[in-house]
Amino acid sequence: MFFRKKVKRNFAQIMLDRSTFYEKRAEAALGISGTKEAKYFEPLIYALKTDPEPSVRMNAAFALGELAMRNAKLHLLEALQEDGSEWVRSFCASAIVKLDIDFTDVEEVLITMLDKETDFGAKRHFAHSLGQIGTDKSTRILLSLLRNDLDTGVRADAAEALGMIGDKEAYEMLKKAADNDISAEVRRQAFAAYKKIEENDQLTDSPQEEQ
Repeated sequence: MFFRKKVKRNFAQIMLDRSTFYEKRAEAALGISGTKEAKYFEPLIYALKTDPEPSVRMNAAFALGELAMRNAKLHLLEALQEDGSEWVRSFCASAIVKLDIDFTDVEEVLITMLDKETDFGAKRHFAHSLGQIGTDKSTRILLSLLRNDLDTGVRADAAEALGMIGDKEAYEMLKKAADNDISAEVRRQAFAAYKKIEENDQLTDSPQEEQ
């Protein structure tokens, strides 16, 4: 009896082989995230741009974030704006903030996407990412979400993001949400956010100890 020798394939080969079941391709993309190996960069970009299955593209975006390579920026930005899957857009937003880059244009894109996005899950990811890299420019859109969005998760994440950014202009609206929002989770996040702003303000204004 003859036995065929098994050929061991690496993550990239599995991920890029379209004859492989899509769940295996998605697992391979996820597996790359733990390797921290630059050799997988190009295969991940190719999967992000061309794989027909959202789960593969989503995991490719996640892995690119874990690799934290600067040259993933434009590819993630493009998918964040143009991919047809809300999950892929969400994961691109979470991945891109892990890169060691200038976030000025990333912030602008996230603000624009928050204004046009209709999926609640994607909006939550965008808001959270803005909290991590945003400046005072992000305050207006996040306050609008806190006041007006119908989804409690979006309002809660907007409140948390405002606390992370720390813009004093958000303070009164956060206090109001902490007292009046119908959702306990939103009230909790708004309370934590305005307390964070309060504490940071006190640290900034406190006189320095005499030498």
